[in-house]
Amino acid sequence: MDPHQAQAQLDKVLASETFAQAERSGRFLRFVAERMLNGHGADIKEYLIGVEVLGRGSTFDPRSDPIVRVEAGRLRTRLDAYYSQEGVHDRILIQLPKGSYVPVFSDKPLPARPRGWNNRFVLFSAGALLGIALALAVGAYLHRAPISSSVFRLSILPPENTSFESFAISPDGRRLAFAATMGDKLMLWVRELDSAEGNPLPGTENASNPFWSPDSHSLGFIASSSKLKTIDIAGGPAREIADVVVGCGGAWNSAGVIVFCPRPVGVLYQVPATGGTPTPVTSLDSSHGEVWHTFPEFLPDGQHFLYLATSSRPVESSIRVGSLDSTPSKVLLSADTSAAYASALPGHPESLVFVYEGALMARPFDSRRLELRNERTVIVPQIRYRRWYRAKFSISSNGVLVYQAGSAEDHQLAWFDRTGKLLKSIGQLNDFFAFSLSPDEKHVAVHRDDDPATAYPMIWMMDLSHGGSVYRFTDPGIAEPNFSPVWSPDSRRILFSRGDDRSMRLMRQPVDGGAAELLLDSPGPKFPTDWIR
Repeated sequence: MDPHQAQAQLDKVLASETFAQAERSGRFLRFVAERMLNGHGADIKEYLIGVEVLGRGSTFDPRSDPIVRVEAGRLRTRLDAYYSQEGVHDRILIQLPKGSYVPVFSDKPLPARPRGWNNRFVLFSAGALLGIALALAVGAYLHRAPISSSVFRLSILPPENTSFESFAISPDGRRLAFAATMGDKLMLWVRELDSAEGNPLPGTENASNPFWSPDSHSLGFIASSSKLKTIDIAGGPAREIADVVVGCGGAWNSAGVIVFCPRPVGVLYQVPATGGTPTPVTSLDSSHGEVWHTFPEFLPDGQHFLYLATSSRPVESSIRVGSLDSTPSKVLLSADTSAAYASALPGHPESLVFVYEGALMARPFDSRRLELRNERTVIVPQIRYRRWYRAKFSISSNGVLVYQAGSAEDHQLAWFDRTGKLLKSIGQLNDFFAFSLSPDEKHVAVHRDDDPATAYPMIWMMDLSHGGSVYRFTDPGIAEPNFSPVWSPDSRRILFSRGDDRSMRLMRQPVDGGAAELLLDSPGPKFPTDWIR
């Protein structure tokens, strides 16, 4: 191929919108492509890329640090995205073959006439709504079609004037259940993938974290009324199954057993899907500092299940596999958000799907021996997730992957006038749970849990008089959650909650320094809402 044409194609790809927000992938591609075009392709090695492109030092060891392999996977995914959208009509194809870091330039073959699309897939689209969308990678969907290695992608937007909160694809890959907020009402919706609209489910008001029955006919969910409930998607009243405090996820097997998280700290429980007395099904591993087990998902045998085990210690949180008949469990890998099992993801063997450094990864997994293999592949270069909570993806039994792409840190605080005109942006992009502006408008109390030193949420302070700099307000040495900040009328103190649902206190702390003092200690949870003069 003519080097000038190849260079022009490289420049076009790097200038595209697909690569506009991918500075690292762009550097990677330019480095390896230009070395290859200059006749130095044989010199492109993993060590060289790690040092010259990714900023690793001279002691970089590719055997223990997979950064180059991870970024190569992200680059391959981004190139696929470019050629499926902006570059669909380009005549020159740039590829990074698996197992190699030397790019290949080739003439793009003319597209063949598609065959065999009868009832295989229905594509649909809609206009943008607040920049919020779900993307689906579909490898075997619709009407009993055989599993294919082909991958089709489309976007699903939430219903008009709503936003997605949480979602789950049905086991048969035909329906999407999601919690969406319309106005001030949060409820569950179900949307057939071959339909352009979703339908709300009456009786699911203030529901969250939906999960499916194995036959794809019913949903389980956590209600704000402190109940675990189920409901048939065809209609009918929701049924109360068990009590919860603040539930975080559930899973339903073919034997009619539900495993769920009933409290903001503690272990998982199992209960019959018809209701009954819940019993513990996991136990906290004190040697790893575990404090919370969440977001279970059954493996194919219906006996074993995956879950996230959150630790109060740095880097000791993990994905574990447990069993209904035994509380001891097995660590599969380190992680700080949920994982899922995939039996039929297109182009992949039976896999464990998880988040690593913001990317959605697949790693071969033997569900009978409960063993992982070493190799791993990037599925999505960047996915939304929140530390210690469910990552924004869901996988059906036949390989439909639903995910919400992008970074969690895409929120920006800003001042607006009464007409809606933007006056000034404040601070850096963030992923705050909540924030509270002081009455004198000089500080913002922020609730977030992204401190790598602890698994507990803390209260941070943003100083508006110094460009929105953020510093930790509550003591990191306190091994308990701190949340719900409320300002005193004079802006000099903050009232907040500390502890879990079994032992929660109200604390008061001065803004300009000093220790927190106990204000109220009584049984049960308590959340401050206001402080009057």
